[in-house]
Amino acid sequence: MALAILQWESADSQNYRFTIDIGTNNWYRFKIGRQIIDRAGIKWVDEIHKVTPFQQKKKLTFLGDSQEEIRIPKNYFDGENCYIQLLSAKDRDGTSPAVSNVIRVPVGFQHVNTGRLNISSSASIDMQTTAFNPIRNISHEQQYLSQQASIEDILGSLVRAVLPAAISLLTPAANAGSNTPASGGNASPQSPTNMLTGLLGAIMRAVAPTIPGLSGQQSISTAQAYDNRFCADICSDRDKSRGDNQFSKPFVFGIDDALLASLAGPLIQQGVQLLPQLINAANQHKLQTLQANNQLMTTLAGDVQKRLMLQQLLQNQQPGAAPNIDPAVLAQLIAQLQNAQPAATPAAPPAGVATAHSLMQNNTAYTLSNGVILTFESLKLSSYNGKQQLLLQQADKLLFKIKLNVGQAPKNPLPKAIYTFYFKDPVSHQLLLEKTFKKKDIQANTSVDFEFMKNELLNLPLYKDLEIFAEIRWRTSSGKEYKAIGNTPAVFVQNYFVQQQGEAVSAEKELTDMKVYRSFWNKIWQSPSLGKSKSLWELNADTRYTVSLSAEHTANGITGTKMSVDTKDKESLTDTTSGRMKAGIELSITELNKLLDGWDGNKPLDNEQLTALKNTGFAKSNLAEMIYNIKMKGRTYEQGMVWVVPVFKLFEITLGKVDSLTPDGYVNEISSTKVKFPLPVSVRILGIKSNNQ
Repeated sequence: MALAILQWESADSQNYRFTIDIGTNNWYRFKIGRQIIDRAGIKWVDEIHKVTPFQQKKKLTFLGDSQEEIRIPKNYFDGENCYIQLLSAKDRDGTSPAVSNVIRVPVGFQHVNTGRLNISSSASIDMQTTAFNPIRNISHEQQYLSQQASIEDILGSLVRAVLPAAISLLTPAANAGSNTPASGGNASPQSPTNMLTGLLGAIMRAVAPTIPGLSGQQSISTAQAYDNRFCADICSDRDKSRGDNQFSKPFVFGIDDALLASLAGPLIQQGVQLLPQLINAANQHKLQTLQANNQLMTTLAGDVQKRLMLQQLLQNQQPGAAPNIDPAVLAQLIAQLQNAQPAATPAAPPAGVATAHSLMQNNTAYTLSNGVILTFESLKLSSYNGKQQLLLQQADKLLFKIKLNVGQAPKNPLPKAIYTFYFKDPVSHQLLLEKTFKKKDIQANTSVDFEFMKNELLNLPLYKDLEIFAEIRWRTSSGKEYKAIGNTPAVFVQNYFVQQQGEAVSAEKELTDMKVYRSFWNKIWQSPSLGKSKSLWELNADTRYTVSLSAEHTANGITGTKMSVDTKDKESLTDTTSGRMKAGIELSITELNKLLDGWDGNKPLDNEQLTALKNTGFAKSNLAEMIYNIKMKGRTYEQGMVWVVPVFKLFEITLGKVDSLTPDGYVNEISSTKVKFPLPVSVRILGIKSNNQ
């Protein structure tokens, strides 16, 4: 069988070592070039720098073993011409050719016999005066690419997706000029099919925004080919004879709209009536998760305090001696134990009373409203990390306008109600701020203002995603108490913030000076020490390497190598390490800023601009990982090491500068400025062998 398999092995002081396998072919040659192109589905090396003459293989194929080690001089390569491809043939004329995959050779690294590294490359960055912070070690649990979506995240996305549709369906009278209440009476002027299609579309876009089918009707049927199921029943004979292309008719989950309208109309109407209650239930679930976590932390802190007080009571007590107890400490402990007594079990509700939606808060039962939706009004959204977001500043005051959306406004205003605002960290579920307002004479479908002063907002974190909940509780004339909850995401910023990340504007740069950039180098493997029973070592591992950014730390972090090793052959002369291996590096944004010094004349960003980049959204958008099979082998007197070094490009980042705020305290007028910042785009895997003879 004709083959062309090329694998890079290692390097010595003069040559690069490759392993080739050309099968039953007898002749081979190499092409070395500057880049890779794709022709007819095959990748070829392009902009050829050097072509070696055809050579005949020296090793005869024996029992299927046709591999052979080849050495190519290092002077065939340079910093740009570093791509190599193997071509094999039956004879010198190129009969029955075969080509290998294109390999990029790490030409910037040289090998010497002393075991030390002598590194030189034209792509290096001269930064001898820059001092980087020492490396810190991090665990695999601290470095991540993505997090599993919690039920709170899914509910939040669904609520934001269906909220506009729910409000428009809740108040059809305002849109159609009628007085029909949303909870009953005549049907909405919208057709059931349109309502269902709109709601399903909103939900699907929230759950899977990248599904191509959601962008419109994109399937086309060709009338001449009668194999399209959309065309068989709907294309007329005239269209078929004419050969026109027809767009497929809109289906909802494979059901024709006309059939769906006749079958699902009553169900859709009932579902629309439940939307306010579903939205309130989703927000309540998220808020209950927050309150449960806070209660858990309070309980744990109380238990720790009790144990500390007990230790204080018992310390310095001699065995058999009369206890010497501080009365003040004892009184405090007794008070805490009394407060911790479980509450009396409430009596069972009378038969026939519905309590499925009742919630307990401060020993008071509240029922989620099925006719009121609470919304934040007049919000000013701005571009933040490539998406629209409410941006706030810790200014003199902050004003929120909260609106009670109802289907049919009552004649009289709501006599009184209690509003409570919760500022929450959606990741840690930590409660950052809570404030309660008491309002009277609240008009339905009218905004109510709530003011926060600067001193109340100073402890809120900057450049971090927050979720703000607004909760209203009121009591009806019959004595029943109801609740509705609304929420909005927001971010507090300073003078600068990241609007969006642009494209790369420079060539790749490698940090080849190990003395300067030691904190960016990560040694992920080292060959074992062989005993007398072994004469060779070998590494064959599927390696997963993670590169992430840190917005909080001022030093790079190294994730130690974690391996899942296959069972070794005790009888073999080769100590083989095979299996899976994972490691990684967490790059500090502060350290990356130092790379700008001396890079094409750029200067590091000032503190205000750098602080804008130190946000978790920007860091998460630049997470990546590499999966590669690393193969390496050597003899007893050779020591092997595998290093991984990130490769960078300069990217254009658009920063927004806050020029003015709205009267409510939201970021309003913005001026944009563009800066350059280095970000990792790939990694260089460096396998090194030192001759210890």
